[in-house]
Amino acid sequence: MTDRKTMTRPLIGNLRDHGIAVYEGSCQTVKPWRDAGTGRDYIYAGIFTRPALLVQMEAETGRCRHFRLPPKCSGPWGMAFTMDGHVLVTSCNGDLCRFDPKTGKLWVTARLRQWTWDITRGSDGRFYLATSSETRLFRYDAETEKLEDLGRLHPTLKYLRTVVDGADGYIYGSLGIEKTQVAAYHIATGRTTLLLPESDCGPDFPQLGRSSDGQVYTRAVTGNRYRLAHGEAFPEKKTKTMDWAQPALPDGRRIRRLDPDVIAVGEGASARHFPMTYKGDGSDIFHLAEGPGKTVYASTIMPLYLLRYTPATRKLENLGRGAPDNGEAYSFGHCDGKLYYACYSFGNLMCYDPARPLHRDPPGARMWKDNPRLLTQLGTGHNRPRAMFVDSRKRVWIGSFPEYGRRTGGLGCYETLRQTYVNNPVVIPNQSVIALTASESGDIVYGGTSIGGGSGTDPVTKAAHLFAWDVARRKLLWKEALKPGVTGILNLLYRDGKLYGTTGSDFCFFRFDVATRTMDYRIPSRLSACREQSMCWGPDGAIYGITWISLFRWRPETGKIEVLYRCSGAQVKKWPGGSLFHRGAVIIDGRYYFSCGPKVMSLRLPLEAGKA
Repeated sequence: MTDRKTMTRPLIGNLRDHGIAVYEGSCQTVKPWRDAGTGRDYIYAGIFTRPALLVQMEAETGRCRHFRLPPKCSGPWGMAFTMDGHVLVTSCNGDLCRFDPKTGKLWVTARLRQWTWDITRGSDGRFYLATSSETRLFRYDAETEKLEDLGRLHPTLKYLRTVVDGADGYIYGSLGIEKTQVAAYHIATGRTTLLLPESDCGPDFPQLGRSSDGQVYTRAVTGNRYRLAHGEAFPEKKTKTMDWAQPALPDGRRIRRLDPDVIAVGEGASARHFPMTYKGDGSDIFHLAEGPGKTVYASTIMPLYLLRYTPATRKLENLGRGAPDNGEAYSFGHCDGKLYYACYSFGNLMCYDPARPLHRDPPGARMWKDNPRLLTQLGTGHNRPRAMFVDSRKRVWIGSFPEYGRRTGGLGCYETLRQTYVNNPVVIPNQSVIALTASESGDIVYGGTSIGGGSGTDPVTKAAHLFAWDVARRKLLWKEALKPGVTGILNLLYRDGKLYGTTGSDFCFFRFDVATRTMDYRIPSRLSACREQSMCWGPDGAIYGITWISLFRWRPETGKIEVLYRCSGAQVKKWPGGSLFHRGAVIIDGRYYFSCGPKVMSLRLPLEAGKA
């Protein structure tokens, strides 16, 4: 039961803000522009951070200015220029932003209300925008600022990811994800034609772009290549190398992004490297967990920076880029003084040794063989490695949401002593593995699933499952479906033959007996859903966790849930996204650490000596 008496007042205080470690963002798009009035060349970059930024760099000096996109705008994936030199920038929230370099004015010029990816200028002088999750194509007139919804390019697919003007009266778009396609939109008539044969329409995204020869090409997921012209697709020989056109200044010097925030102008020995300089409000933390030696580790979202907070010294550090991925670490674990973490989007498993120096490779040259080190790619069934658990035999278990367009998540095992990895791509078909724990001996791994699959898919099963995995025999011992409508198990802990978990869709706390495979109790939450990967065993034997506005204590024997700290009303407005409690958690020396946007935060717990 939830204790209502404590829902209106905090039982604990001493909220601490430990600061922001990472301000670097992710450069999503880079394009050059020559100012016709002055003849100066500029490089514009869209930066994913808080808030989203537009950076203007002088091509000859590297001098930068940055401009904040309007509130709620994020993910500037696409960029284009009007004839008068205004910059158009897309946003994930569906706002199309417009920037006037002469006045410094930046405003929302159109609202698509769809996740907006790419933008291209058509041969008719208007701009075409790619969106999800309905594959809608939009058209924007820069002179009138009028926006048109041209409708869906496919009746069932979700993503229109890239758009390219063919200079032939057509706009070409790449579609995905469960199946792929390339669509040709005829500007004059509005007719849409699907170009790829069924045999080339597997899951994921086709490549689409302009080659250095000026022609538009697509590379299907099968590897087959086609030249696109006049609304048709013409097969090309597989041996042809696709030399995609790169952004370049008017004098021909190419522009490249180097990891993490360096722009290279030119190539070879004559190339000049300019660091982008800007300052936002910090990059959001994607996940936070315990690391070696009573430390707090976290990763940021796009790009993946590692950060560490050491409670003993109260030191917060930005450790630098943590993986070759431009995404985030989904899960952490530690063993024998080393930190293990699994990353989106290739399912990379990384290892960082705090006792050794961090790599200091030059931009664009990191091989990830040193520290942090890439141990392995997790393989089939691993794209968003949501769960990690280190068992008593020093094995790192990883559970995942699968690749884009696929429905079944895998279960991987890395043995730290032998330094070997084994993947089990299918545990429960059409479900993802998103919560993990294990028995004291490590002989059995327990997991919780989600009915959701990879991005771009819809569920085909009705209920999430608990399961037991026989480690020695590498097979499923048993699985138990929760009631229909329970979409996922967000947290899972094990102790003394019992599984303690929370569900996401019906907001419940439960205790499950693994011997009898029955529920001891199941308690509806009045606190909303428990945050993913936020539950921890306290030293007093209680379970602690967070919802979006509250920190709670769960007494395992009775099932009593107490609100220890509640942030509501006017309080929540000061925190990013209207919530104090965001992602991940760890208890160290009586304090509960969690993230709030880009910040590491903590609260003192009212631990009770002798309680179990």
